[in-house]
Amino acid sequence: MNCFTPSLDLSRCGFALATLCLMASGGAHAAQDDRIKIGAGVAVTPKFQGSSSHRLRAVPLIDIKKGRIFARTDDGIGLNIIETSAITMGAGLNLMRGYRSSDVPDGIGKLSDAVGARVFMSTNVAGARLRLSATQALNKNSRGMIAVARASYPYAVTSQLMLVPSVAVSWANEKYLSSYFGVDGGQSVRSGKSQYHPSAGFKDVSMRVAVNYSLNKSWSITGAVGASTLLDKAADSPIVEKKTQLHAVAGVAYTF
Repeated sequence: MNCFTPSLDLSRCGFALATLCLMASGGAHAAQDDRIKIGAGVAVTPKFQGSSSHRLRAVPLIDIKKGRIFARTDDGIGLNIIETSAITMGAGLNLMRGYRSSDVPDGIGKLSDAVGARVFMSTNVAGARLRLSATQALNKNSRGMIAVARASYPYAVTSQLMLVPSVAVSWANEKYLSSYFGVDGGQSVRSGKSQYHPSAGFKDVSMRVAVNYSLNKSWSITGAVGASTLLDKAADSPIVEKKTQLHAVAGVAYTF
């Protein structure tokens, strides 16, 4: 099965859900299969992690694999260093998305995107797919690091319909949580929010269900819905408006 891990933060949940869509559509592929799958979708996502408002955005659906090299929505580009029927281990580069100044409370300001170096390991246990990944910012070292553990279980309802429920938990270091949830002195003055300097800890827990319906050998309709709840230091941030957030995506993909 072709199984991806969504990352990492709710600011990217449109791309994370897009990845889950492809995970469902790739359920029939072995991990070693070469493939080219391209599509587009629309996602409803929170404006930022902890936002009470949502926005509509277009998301790409990309799943390309040639030998050990891959390019996937949310996972970025990378290399499967070890790839067997039992375990896959690899590394790559992906995008750690920030947020626009217009999306967060007044005075907080924008958070620029960063390039992240990512390592991951996945395995199959009793039909379930288990994956552990960690991403460290490269060009913006102050952005920090986040790790995600995810378990998913692909289930073929029919030969055309695939469901993939999953659960995940994420942990982030102090730099990451300070970047996304902290409030420094300047931000405090401009926004009226109390200063906040979170320490490392668990960031969120999430549950999601992806679905894929194959129209024929090339075309498929795909979608996903999910909910994430901020935990611990992330949930205590003064910029957080809502701890639990819903998100969804739907799209169409073509397999070459």
